[in-house]
Amino acid sequence: MLWPSLPQLATLPFIIILAMVIIRHTPVLAGGLIALSWITTFNALLMSWDTSENVDTIDVKAEIISLVHSNGDWISMDIMLIDSILPHSVTRKLRLSWSKPPNVEVGQQWQLTLRLKPITSLLNQGGFNQQKYLLSKHIFAKGKVIDGQLISKSSDVRTTLIKQLKPALKQYPSQDLMLALLVGDKSLMTSERWQQLKNTGTGHLFAISGLHLSVACFWGYILSKTILYQLLANQSRRNGVIAMLVCALTAIVYAYLAGFSVSTQRALIMLLAYLSTWLCSRHSSSWERLLYALFVVLLIDPLSPLSASFWLSFMALVVILVTISTYSPAQISKHSSNEAFDEIVVQTSFTSIYSYCRRAVLQWFVPFWAIQWRLALILGLLQASFFAGTSIISVAVNLLLVPWFSFVVIPLALLSLLLFIIGLLSGVEIDFANTFWLANQTLEPALFLLDYASKLSFAWLDLSSQWIAVLLSAIAGLWFCYQFRDIYWRIALSAMLLPITLLWFQHYSNEQDQQWKVHMLDVGQGMSVVIESNGRAIVYDTGASFGTNFSYADRVVLPFLKHKGISQVDYLVISHADNDHAGGTDVVMAAFPNAQIISDTGAKGAIDCRPKAFMWQAIKLEIVAPTLATAGNNGSCVVRLSKEGNSILLTGDIEATAELALLVDKAIASQVMSAPHHGSRTSSSLDFINTVAPELVLFPAGFNNRYGFPKEDVVARYHHLGIETLTTGELGQLSVIFKHGSVDYYTYRSDFAPFWYNQVFRFGVNENPE
Repeated sequence: MLWPSLPQLATLPFIIILAMVIIRHTPVLAGGLIALSWITTFNALLMSWDTSENVDTIDVKAEIISLVHSNGDWISMDIMLIDSILPHSVTRKLRLSWSKPPNVEVGQQWQLTLRLKPITSLLNQGGFNQQKYLLSKHIFAKGKVIDGQLISKSSDVRTTLIKQLKPALKQYPSQDLMLALLVGDKSLMTSERWQQLKNTGTGHLFAISGLHLSVACFWGYILSKTILYQLLANQSRRNGVIAMLVCALTAIVYAYLAGFSVSTQRALIMLLAYLSTWLCSRHSSSWERLLYALFVVLLIDPLSPLSASFWLSFMALVVILVTISTYSPAQISKHSSNEAFDEIVVQTSFTSIYSYCRRAVLQWFVPFWAIQWRLALILGLLQASFFAGTSIISVAVNLLLVPWFSFVVIPLALLSLLLFIIGLLSGVEIDFANTFWLANQTLEPALFLLDYASKLSFAWLDLSSQWIAVLLSAIAGLWFCYQFRDIYWRIALSAMLLPITLLWFQHYSNEQDQQWKVHMLDVGQGMSVVIESNGRAIVYDTGASFGTNFSYADRVVLPFLKHKGISQVDYLVISHADNDHAGGTDVVMAAFPNAQIISDTGAKGAIDCRPKAFMWQAIKLEIVAPTLATAGNNGSCVVRLSKEGNSILLTGDIEATAELALLVDKAIASQVMSAPHHGSRTSSSLDFINTVAPELVLFPAGFNNRYGFPKEDVVARYHHLGIETLTTGELGQLSVIFKHGSVDYYTYRSDFAPFWYNQVFRFGVNENPE
């Protein structure tokens, strides 16, 4: 996870030979080298697809494995290449978009003509790392469908069952949750439903994992054992062994219906490991089984740690095992015996009932409560590191819903599914939709609770990266202090509490930070800049929006502001009306309604872009152009910010004509400048560059954009003058820090997260990703 690059394939033989030489003396190191070789080989198999031929399009034969989403007349889908000779776990997949497609369904096989591009994606602090996510799903390229011909409509059992279930569940308000619970299909879940699950911390209840497989196994074992002992009573282990095999088969079938997700794989492997040790009459600890499960998951898919679900899944099990070991039956019994009333002879029925209830609470409720609050705390912080926030009410909600799902919802849902499948196989002309009526009724209380709890104003807590880091440090420090009884160790480890103390003091002391930062965000072929100072911000442009439900402001700008802990945007500057600059205006204003708009786009209550100057956070903000409101690129609002010898010029999309106008009686010299019009040939005239005289130029240009920005000759013009250049599409987010005349800069790919899976992937290059 932390390596900047993977070894070259040519070095693998030497690594393996070294591992064989040292395996007897240092087996752990040898195992690490072998594991590294396997990860590198796996990644090479995934990424090495021969696209060396110089063609614009390519023909493939593929199977549709997932319909991701739709936006207007476009759909996004995942396909699997079916002519691959690699095993299924290494089979290469593609993420495709298709404009005005025919009726496509999961399981269909198509002959497709594609125009492909690499998985290199936007990279910003706080934003969704799509290329890391795609790698975790074995998707090695993206593309657009040019043409397609249906080859086969055949689909597997799971896909056929899902197609039958959707119309059967359509009449129920909980159809999306029921479908996720039965077959792991979340395609019916709306954004509002996802928000409910996020706010309440209950997403795990609808992701088939250990809880669900355990319930299925339990009932499979009980039913089969009861039937066997009633019909074929036997004193040997035979009936128990058969019941265990039925239990394993139940788990495998349910895991198959769930699509063998990471959480399902982990739970299935652990269950099968437990059943295997029982069948072989071999004792193994829960920790041993967990390690076996971890080993097998990583062996099958060494890229699974790139997925957040991998860490959440295994960490949940670690928390449960630690808690169970703390509340072992022996300790509970010892704790109970220390109480005086346990030594008194029971003389009344009241005392007997009280003693029984108390013992039941100690044995069941106390450990259950301990598991829930620890899961909420630890997984909440882990979740916050992935999603920049955590659910405050998850402990209370899960305390109610976990038992309800374990003993009522899941058993009835699985029973309903079994009856539904039997009905389908029987071929009888009966409406089986009502089979799920009772299961749906049991979900009604859960729906009510989710709806009510998710609307609470305090349900979700946004956390900046600073607060996440100090909270993790504080919790780790408290845990270590609890583990170490020696007073000197406790004093030393208490230093881990200092970061949260200092951050808390800084937060409430209103101490002014002298440095200020400018972040040019990676919003594809568009522009968005955030000027940050003392927890407040100015946003210059918002990036584009497409269709009714996609906006870079929502995907990039707002998550970045949350990551930085910025709760107040004072000004929103919209340079001009082009979509790639102004597309997310409404989204930003909805999040920060008190922000003052500066623009000539006609926004209500906006300050115009006529030259003027005012102070913000001790920073001088100057609007230097245009003198007259003008439509188009040359009407871009040009802004200069300066403080104590530091300055930056934000130029929007101005072209040579507007640049020439700025040369007359304008003090525009700046240390840093955003390249006009993304680095096009119509801008960055030599006289303008010499007048601004920047040390650093930032290009807001998307990776492999269709315009070819920034143009090579324009970049060369800056380099010829000794000016350093950075491009968002190549480096991700660009951050410049100003302080007392000095300028430092950092980029996402080189500084914030310089890991191999974040580097630029150039499609068709089978070398090291970097």
